[in-house]
Amino acid sequence: MLKNQSILKFIFITNFLILIFVYYVEYGMSIYACKLCKYQRIPFFINLIILSIYFLNQQRFSKLLYALLVSIFMNISISFYHIGVENKIFAETKACNVDRTISSKDDLLNQLKKQGISGCSEVTFRIFGLSLSTLNFLSNIVFFIICVHILRNEKK
Repeated sequence: MLKNQSILKFIFITNFLILIFVYYVEYGMSIYACKLCKYQRIPFFINLIILSIYFLNQQRFSKLLYALLVSIFMNISISFYHIGVENKIFAETKACNVDRTISSKDDLLNQLKKQGISGCSEVTFRIFGLSLSTLNFLSNIVFFIICVHILRNEKK
């Protein structure tokens, strides 16, 4: 149980650091984050809430772990779709379309600051040649495998 708790603390810290990093990329480096990028952050916040509840009350371990698996799977699904959009496998949905209507000077200024926003298919930032969506997909696959392994060991 102590080993599992350490692994879940690692997942908690990793999720927290990922959120800090993506907000730094968006606001610190002024790199536009599309709507799908922002949607991918929601499961990270859910993971942090679930893991916080776990650390406060460890009696409902398996139920919380199942909730964590669902949240991680949601993130895998969103990032998989985003990778497909980036690689032109899937069409962009209305969620990806950029609002091109400019109704005020502030809207125009915001559009200009975001440097030619073109929706979810354009990758504006890469690490090791991989988009953040791809890195998100891979990291969540690892989180999912870890959680399934913990759950399987808990049932034995």
